[in-house]
Amino acid sequence: MNPTKQERPIRVFFSYETADNDHARKLRRILSRHFNLRIFTHEGLSAAEDWKSKLKSELAQCDIFVVLLSPNSVESDWVLQELGGAWMGDKPILPIVTHSHVLAKIPLQLRNAQTVNINDLDNPEVINQILESFEEQITEGNFA
Repeated sequence: MNPTKQERPIRVFFSYETADNDHARKLRRILSRHFNLRIFTHEGLSAAEDWKSKLKSELAQCDIFVVLLSPNSVESDWVLQELGGAWMGDKPILPIVTHSHVLAKIPLQLRNAQTVNINDLDNPEVINQILESFEEQITEGNFA
């Protein structure tokens, strides 16, 4: 994907459990280095704003939903609610897993989705697979 061909950044809703901040930072750094993205996370919320409305709005407007699945996040009500919202909104979902055993704990509808292990993100082939996944979504007309 050539960023100059993109008219606007890809809007990514990135869901993760706060306990996984180290993995989340790594993932954001890698994805931002390779793609023209506007990434929304719960970190962008302020206590003064109507955060529930903001979450719903960002989820509705995202092009791709990226979820960091870890032992922490599969136990998080918020991550699971956001994941359910993305699924109900028919959003493309890209699950990134921190441990292979969490795959058995994810909702059934995601078990057939292409998942990426976070430890593989340093591999250029994996980045190319993510790139191809994003390009497929663009080709299918999910981005304006």
